[in-house]
Amino acid sequence: MIEYQRIILADHVRNEVFARALKAVVRKDESVVADIGSGTGFLSFLASKLGAKECYLYEQSALLDLSRSLAHENDIKHLHFIQKHSTQVRTPVKADVVISETLGNFALEEGIIETMNDAQRLLKPDGVLIPQSLQQFIVPVVSDHLWKEVTSFDRVGHGLTFRKACEISCQNIYVRTLQMSDLLPDGAQTWDEIDFTQKNSPLRSATLTWIIHAPVTVFGFGLWWEAELQPGITLSTSPAAPRTHWEQIFMPVLEPLELRKGEQLTLSLSVDARQEIRINVAWDIRAISADGGERKHQRLDMRRGQIG
Repeated sequence: MIEYQRIILADHVRNEVFARALKAVVRKDESVVADIGSGTGFLSFLASKLGAKECYLYEQSALLDLSRSLAHENDIKHLHFIQKHSTQVRTPVKADVVISETLGNFALEEGIIETMNDAQRLLKPDGVLIPQSLQQFIVPVVSDHLWKEVTSFDRVGHGLTFRKACEISCQNIYVRTLQMSDLLPDGAQTWDEIDFTQKNSPLRSATLTWIIHAPVTVFGFGLWWEAELQPGITLSTSPAAPRTHWEQIFMPVLEPLELRKGEQLTLSLSVDARQEIRINVAWDIRAISADGGERKHQRLDMRRGQIG
């Protein structure tokens, strides 16, 4: 747990963007701030240094004890430490600013949708949420190195085959660093948009289509996100953006898809991000020939990627 906190606090891009967002909304000696999933307390410490009247830190884990120690170490006052998830608090103090940095590499696996749905209950009528919105992007991966890594069972040798192990391995999503050269040129599409000022379902889905303009082999899909913390203040995990501790997601295919010019690649994506599930992703892939016929079809689901 402490190692993960060290990693995120060493992420200066993350820290600076959240600091800018807080600076834009915290009013000196007036603002009450609610920090959901407060961890070490870093965001509340920033808000306090900006002049927040009070900060309420909601953290279920033992990190709350560390946060108290760090607040004392830094002589930060007017903090209220609550060792519960905010959803468990029946009558929370209403806040001018509710902030929650509960974004995962896939964006949704830390339960941010349901957390932000409930966060509106903590907010004054004219209060502000951070982040305000989230966009998620997806693009075909056309370099083979990540797929070869995931399917290395196929290269054990010694006259043995591990086809079933490869199939299970492919039906998972992987945190990996993608380069722009790994991706279909100009192929990134938005697959999801979430406005946190509204209620949102943790069940997300989309169907996307790419027209193939030159022969290409697709080995999977790359995903990343961009969060708007406040108008004009964004944080992105795109391979083209300044690097953060977050990486991209690689979602493999079962078998590489060789696509010809004029064909279509269709992806249907279903995501279950309920807190009790954490994350499940299913992806259905079709290669459609130029005359409209289905040439290849693959169905993958993280539930089939588990053993035991």
